[in-house]
Amino acid sequence: MLTTERLKLIPLTADDLKLCIENKSKMEKKLGLTISGKQLNEMMKGIYQIKINYIKRDRENYLYYTYWQIVPKDKNCIAGEIGFKDIPNSFGEIEVGYGLDEEYRGNGYMTEALIRLTKWAFSQKGISTIIAVTANNNIPSHRVLTRAGFKVQGYDYKFIYWRIENFNKSVL
Repeated sequence: MLTTERLKLIPLTADDLKLCIENKSKMEKKLGLTISGKQLNEMMKGIYQIKINYIKRDRENYLYYTYWQIVPKDKNCIAGEIGFKDIPNSFGEIEVGYGLDEEYRGNGYMTEALIRLTKWAFSQKGISTIIAVTANNNIPSHRVLTRAGFKVQGYDYKFIYWRIENFNKSVL
């Protein structure tokens, strides 16, 4: 688990991911969190299953495959999640993705979580760069990445490509 002043970032094990697919409320209860009553949609169930498969193949690197639950300490509930899409590539690059439930947006939680996960990632061996990809029109995500120190690397008709280098410690 990682912490910030306001947040806990809880990495889910393969068993936690499986339980969440079956019944998110049971997973929340297992982790001692406030039960939301929300369940994963079919798309997210598929993504969780992919993550489980990756973890089963490479258990020692599960922290790069799993979702970290974003939990505001004062609410003790899941506000969203953040995680990497794979282990670092041969260039030391790793891609981050995230999502925050609508009712928790606008509080700085995602920026805080991204800065903390970035700091953790750069303390790991072999990570030189974290990248992110956003839709051109996802202005809130652009603000999160900018506040966390990411810079635009490029763009096309649909996406903006972001990156932060390990030597950029100014926001960490």
